[in-house]
Amino acid sequence: MNIKTLALLLLALCAQPVWSQTPAASPAAVDSPALTTRLAERDLWVEHIFWIRNYALANQSADKKQAKVAADQVVDNATKIANSIAPLYGQPAADQLLKLLAGHWGAVKHYSDATVAKDAKGKQAAVAELTSNAKAIAAFLATANPNLPEATLVNMLSAHGGHHIAQIDEFAAHDYAGEARTWAMMRTHIQALADALTAALVKQFPDKF
Repeated sequence: MNIKTLALLLLALCAQPVWSQTPAASPAAVDSPALTTRLAERDLWVEHIFWIRNYALANQSADKKQAKVAADQVVDNATKIANSIAPLYGQPAADQLLKLLAGHWGAVKHYSDATVAKDAKGKQAAVAELTSNAKAIAAFLATANPNLPEATLVNMLSAHGGHHIAQIDEFAAHDYAGEARTWAMMRTHIQALADALTAALVKQFPDKF
């Protein structure tokens, strides 16, 4: 299976409401702290795709200065996402999540760099990294929270990785209309992921919310 076919398959996963399999918070659980957490998580994850998009675009345009700024922001954002779970799971768990998020970013960066270099083998290796990392993140989150089915997370994270791949390919092809469609799907999907994570937290720690 070539990379383009894999990306299309992963995008197809996004079209399915896989996140609906994750238990949603009950109306009683969605109090003010829960809503605040939900919105904060959405902001963090949207910033994740925003800054990676900026990196991919700057990288494709050979704008090294802007690419460096975007890469630094990706790392800063990943640190914030990881540290957001520290109050509930402890700093060691947050540190482990940061390592996993670093692996996700590393795989996406590898794919972008290989695309710019027209390195087909590098792109294939990056897809393998992204796939393996999605499974690792899913296993970590499912272990931490029994309200997050591992199979559902694998599907969601794989679709997310497919968005990154499609976006980078569209920048390389100067297909900006296609990238606009991918961005719209990507943003909707990442908010659904953030909502699923928040709902699972509310259910696991009702006394905190």
